[in-house]
Amino acid sequence: MLRINVLGGLYVSDEGRAVSGAAAQPRRLALLALLAVAGERGVTRDALLGFLWPEADEERGRKALAQALYALRRDLGSDDALTGVKDLRLNPDLVQCDLWEFRDALGTGLLDRGAELYRGRFLEGFHLPGAESFEQWVEETRAGLIHDFGGLLHLLAERATEKGEHRAASGWLRKLAGQDPLNAQVASQLMESLAAQGDVAGALQHARVYETLIRQELDLPPDRDVVALAARLRDGASGESASPAPVALPAPPPVPVAETPPARSSVETAVGEIPEDDPAGAPSLSHTSGWAAMAIPPGFATLPPPPPSMPRHWSRAIGALVGVVVLVLGGIGLARLRRTPSSAATGERVVAVGRIAHYTEGGLGGMGRPLADMLATNLARGSGMRVISSARMYELLGEMAGTGDTTGAQIVAAARRAGATELIDGALYDVAPGQLRLDLRRVDLASGAVLHAYTIQAPDLFALADSGTGRLVNDLGGRAPEGSLADVSTRSVDAYRAYEAGLRTFYEGHTAEAEKLFAEAIAKDSAFAMAQYYYSLATSTGSRVELSTRLQRAVELAERASDRERLLIRATWAFLNSSPSIRAYAETLTVRYPTELEGFLMAGQGAINAADFRAARAPLLEVIARDSLGLKGQTVRCLACEAIETLIGSLSQEDSLGAALTLAERWTRLQPNSGRAWRWRALLLGQLGSADSARRVLAIADSVDPNAANVWRYLAAIEMWNHQYDSAADLARAATQTGAPLDRLEGQWMLAIANRHLGRLQDALEQARVYRRGKADPTPRGAAPLSAYLEGQVLFEMGRFREAAALFDSIGRARVPFEDPSSGARTRVWASTHMATALAAAGDTTRLAALADSMQQQGQMSGLERDRRLHHYVRGLLFAARRRDDEAVGEFREAITSRNSGYARVSYEMGRALLRLHRPEEAVAALQPATRSIFEGAALYLTHTDAHELLAQAWEAAGNRDSAAAHYRLVAKAWENADPGFTPRRLEAAGRAMQLLDRSRRP
Repeated sequence: MLRINVLGGLYVSDEGRAVSGAAAQPRRLALLALLAVAGERGVTRDALLGFLWPEADEERGRKALAQALYALRRDLGSDDALTGVKDLRLNPDLVQCDLWEFRDALGTGLLDRGAELYRGRFLEGFHLPGAESFEQWVEETRAGLIHDFGGLLHLLAERATEKGEHRAASGWLRKLAGQDPLNAQVASQLMESLAAQGDVAGALQHARVYETLIRQELDLPPDRDVVALAARLRDGASGESASPAPVALPAPPPVPVAETPPARSSVETAVGEIPEDDPAGAPSLSHTSGWAAMAIPPGFATLPPPPPSMPRHWSRAIGALVGVVVLVLGGIGLARLRRTPSSAATGERVVAVGRIAHYTEGGLGGMGRPLADMLATNLARGSGMRVISSARMYELLGEMAGTGDTTGAQIVAAARRAGATELIDGALYDVAPGQLRLDLRRVDLASGAVLHAYTIQAPDLFALADSGTGRLVNDLGGRAPEGSLADVSTRSVDAYRAYEAGLRTFYEGHTAEAEKLFAEAIAKDSAFAMAQYYYSLATSTGSRVELSTRLQRAVELAERASDRERLLIRATWAFLNSSPSIRAYAETLTVRYPTELEGFLMAGQGAINAADFRAARAPLLEVIARDSLGLKGQTVRCLACEAIETLIGSLSQEDSLGAALTLAERWTRLQPNSGRAWRWRALLLGQLGSADSARRVLAIADSVDPNAANVWRYLAAIEMWNHQYDSAADLARAATQTGAPLDRLEGQWMLAIANRHLGRLQDALEQARVYRRGKADPTPRGAAPLSAYLEGQVLFEMGRFREAAALFDSIGRARVPFEDPSSGARTRVWASTHMATALAAAGDTTRLAALADSMQQQGQMSGLERDRRLHHYVRGLLFAARRRDDEAVGEFREAITSRNSGYARVSYEMGRALLRLHRPEEAVAALQPATRSIFEGAALYLTHTDAHELLAQAWEAAGNRDSAAAHYRLVAKAWENADPGFTPRRLEAAGRAMQLLDRSRRP
């Protein structure tokens, strides 16, 4: 019998002998691998063409596929080994596959057999140049199987340990350690298992191996628990106490003045598509109610407290994580990570302004820090150098000290990490009434040598900043800025002093105190743009309306700011409103001010908003590579974390959940005290259906971050992904009864969603209305608030289509005080989409064509590619109503920006049209991602139960009885206690499941 092996390599054999000819050629081997993974569901010819001949036109591609199939059938020795006409599959009567056997072993609990069958990574060593989609598929499949095998080894080890079979447990744990040698938990488990069987020497040897690897690979000290366990084992072996004192992590060595600045990482990558991510960057558990695509920079409105301290020496750890990102995405394309030459190597001057001490007769004065910020701001206005902003320096200093009292060594280290080649510092003196003297020096950060010293006298700080900037720029061969610093900031010394104190306090994590200082600066000078900008970011209430109202004022003042600050204000406004201009602003920031990271983060998110996923990779990986302090875990804001979240979210929404999970797992290993990282990992496990593992990981997240808000919602999400809607409803109900005020309101939101999945629409409608009343969004007369979207959706699902359409129409007329053209267009397009869905369901298609034309025009004003394409969805509804399903499917495809985000009902309506066209396999492919989608935000508008019901019908039409029955059973179970109107559909689903299972059992 023919046998295809995909674990540990890719080869074909016949009765133990290797098959040559066509079955040994790479592209045809890849074809067999695709069919092997697909199993009985098969693969469409179109999908095979996309994977294997992506560059060929349709005629050439189909001819190449036909030739490959002919050659395979010939060399495999049987025409029946490959079956199907439109959908191709392997014949299990004639072909065996190790992957099928591995999956069967896992499914039937034959764990030892599963471990025996897993002989190595999926398609180990196999590559297919020029087939990017195939390489992406390999990486995703490989990541999922690695995860499955790791879970299998865990189970085997646990089972052996429970039986007291420590030698067997050690064997499984050794394999697990081989899979993940840097995992401290696995190392500890293996050491304990070895010690339990009396092999203390072996346990200590593994500890040494682990310590060596962790230092070589990540340049990190070993995990505390591993070190402590090794100490206890050594003490026990020598008869000493087994409870040593806690092991302190080694402190970092002092930063020598003559240390060579490290090269800054840059990323040049060509990776596959990432779908549109939730613009907030965090796990999308907070509802969006119409603001589904708002791009709020995480941490901009409410900054979390710094997490617990983490081990130092992160430079190589960051490189390792970027390497993992490239590996996870690497098969998706040919990702390359390169080092950008350092500033020193290129001769480019990058300047940071350090400490300026203010000496008065009474001791140290308080004007040195404001003057340092003035100099940094003014130098950035000149030319001939790049300047590190004070904000970036405060971010970096926050890692090293956590307070404003920084030592010279810390400032030097921060400047180097920011990429500076020179440091400017000095002293300020009050020499006479109305006369100040500033002594400055330029220090070379590579050698520690003083390059030049300057003395400037002037009557006030602004004059000192202007004169000092002129002297420095002239000496550096650049050009001084036009006008005075006061022209682009403030003329009030008191305002500037309060602003600088606020900036420093803000980056120390004391948001409420910073907000007061920024308010004080604005009270001194209401036209101070940057004080107003940070006043908006320090909004202590977290209110979006307040944030946007304050930021809009900063935009109005931006003309009075310097070039960098003006760009930053406008880019943040565009970021907040998902404006098309975000990419232009972000690109300008990265080109003109490459030492600042916000521009790269905004560039990545802007590209994702526009569905230009390939362009998002490089700037996001640049942030990860350069923000080592963020991943170290001691800072208020972690830009690298935001970039990782964006990449993970993109992969998960593209339905590449295995790759996303691999990245999240690496993140938790690098940042084990990050609740954010652990919650992402838990959510992805939940989406993959591993509910028990997800709950365990979520417990870790809660233990390391016990004060996080809305922690119950993560568990509710995991329950819903695993069809435990009643459990999710119980969690939400408890929040409405015993939670904090915000939890009570959010509990109504989640309870309404859970009840929708359960078919309890009467309850869901009341909860949606309670939520709307609780939100109390301000709206003009005659318009419904944005919080009414959920209520409109429930009305739609109740069959009250006209009421739903009227409510969505009313929402589209809503205006908010801070609305700009892009956010206004997004509101109208989004509301029109829902209104069109309701009108089409009511059989009213007279308005659809005009509505689509209006949406097409308005969508061009939005920065979201989703909004630009949604008019295709409405046109598809119109074609479907006219029974022109072929054209409807074409329009629906045009409306999709990613596989499981955007607007979930597009996939649903396309699935219905495909079933009417008798193309069930395509309907299955369209609907499957919807069952794994996040059920809030853009995917709020289709319940998983509805998706499973249509998917069951598609599987049945495709002839797959078992899969159809499984989905029918999910539907029947979800609607067991539904409203009476669901009874016919529940009974139909239960009856179909029984009939299909009965047929499958017949001989």
